[in-house]
Amino acid sequence: MSKLSQEEVQSLRSRIDRGEPELIASLTREQFFALLSHDYDTSFAAGKASAQKEILCMLAADGMPPEKIALLLRMEAETVREIMAAKRSHIEKCKKRLEQAVKP
Repeated sequence: MSKLSQEEVQSLRSRIDRGEPELIASLTREQFFALLSHDYDTSFAAGKASAQKEILCMLAADGMPPEKIALLLRMEAETVREIMAAKRSHIEKCKKRLEQAVKP
């Protein structure tokens, strides 16, 4: 498996942060874990709650059940479910706004 360059990882992170969360679903396994590692090193290890939530969402997008995510991130499973529900709700609101914006 080849290693992603720091520039490639930062580009992916930037695109996701700028509003391309659907990109997460199309990441290769290598890209996913490189991004996860980058986020952990730069934010999660520094104790940033937003990074922890982002990692949680990435793991959920990869199909990991809330209970396993809770164990990995040392959180309550119910908290994981609440965060996932809030993210889903936010994504739906964004989709509706985009649909409204494109209607003539």
